[in-house]
Amino acid sequence: KRPRRNKRIDAPHVRLYRWMLDCPAYLSLSCQARAVLLEIARGHDGTNNGRLGLSVRRASERCNIARGTAQRALIELQDRGFVDCMTKGAFSRKAPHATEWRLTWWGCDVTGELASKKFMSWGREKQNAVSKYPVAVSNQSQRAA
Repeated sequence: KRPRRNKRIDAPHVRLYRWMLDCPAYLSLSCQARAVLLEIARGHDGTNNGRLGLSVRRASERCNIARGTAQRALIELQDRGFVDCMTKGAFSRKAPHATEWRLTWWGCDVTGELASKKFMSWGREKQNAVSKYPVAVSNQSQRAA
């Protein structure tokens, strides 16, 4: 007798890869930023990366955090390279709309841009670019100068 298979294998889900969760940028995120990242990612359906709408107000409500904390979490996610702001939101009576985001570990469905995975190089700009080992300079090149 065959075991019963789950009929909802393709049920909506959020996928976070282990290589991403182990990277220094993710490990440096605050708990609030991690929660907001999940809220942005939960809106991704496989065809709308670049149009993932999440306002500060909605992030605040969904994550049960203050609006200022939600704002800082979104800035933190941008600084670390997990998300890019595609369209800045506006709250006006005529056309209120949330900021639209792009997850950088997936390709952009709006522009066609490939996944940048900016967060994987986070922290490298802080490393010393000067080699620990001095370059040997010959006497001839010193005299020419």
